[in-house]
Amino acid sequence: MSDSEYEERLIRKNLATVFNDIDSHIKVAKIICDHLINFQDIRSIALEKIDFSSVQNILDLGCGFGYFTHGLKNKVNKHAFITGIDCHSKYKKLYLNACAEVGIQGKFLSDGISVVNSFKPKSVDLILCSYALYFFPEYIEQISRILKDDGTFVVITHAQPHMKEFTQYIKDILSSVGIECLEPLPYESLIEGFSNKNGKELLITSFVNIHSIDYTGRLLFDRSDIDSFRDYFKYKRSFFIPCKATDIDEMSAIILERIQYDFLRLDKFEISKNDIIYICEGTRNN
Repeated sequence: MSDSEYEERLIRKNLATVFNDIDSHIKVAKIICDHLINFQDIRSIALEKIDFSSVQNILDLGCGFGYFTHGLKNKVNKHAFITGIDCHSKYKKLYLNACAEVGIQGKFLSDGISVVNSFKPKSVDLILCSYALYFFPEYIEQISRILKDDGTFVVITHAQPHMKEFTQYIKDILSSVGIECLEPLPYESLIEGFSNKNGKELLITSFVNIHSIDYTGRLLFDRSDIDSFRDYFKYKRSFFIPCKATDIDEMSAIILERIQYDFLRLDKFEISKNDIIYICEGTRNN
């Protein structure tokens, strides 16, 4: 493994620890949903053309508290079974609750993505993965190995540049206190692992048919939303502060102070949040 590959995997590992805070994760997910300007649910778009009539065995990779699994409600048949896979064991109860709400039998595995290595070839009808594949793009071949010949792999991921206004805003704040960001911020490095820029290129080596759907959205906050925006940043701060920062608390305080000041003088704060859906069929594994 090269030094750059090692550094990339270290960034992924460090950022993944953020999701161990379940309560904050749920809170921030709600903040995003409440302030997202797009009247279509991205999960509905991703799943609307899937034929669920013969789908029985489903995987949700990086399932968390069941965001993508919730999108299966009123779609799956009563015989279907879903397995949620996540590296954070704390999500088990919430994930199984999501399965119950959807009306589907399920189980939760906390072994992390490596557990797919133990699945039998061509044993899964449908594999879901939302906002997680950039943590483990090297597993795409294994994902295709366990998918049935007539199965489907559905991926939701971010488009680049992502949240470009907020990214530049953070860089400008840091620059104003003498910190120049010559390298990508951690979340920029993370997304580079799998996005609209390289997604098809990475998938085409394992899948024959790949259909992509662009999803355009934006987050809109007004001055009364300062607390929500602060909560969002506090939860995601390690995504936006340079990896080599010596004092993340001090840097966070500087950014939060500036956010507080700007929200008082601006009528609104708008951030583009564009994503992409990949629907993959026809594996290249014989």
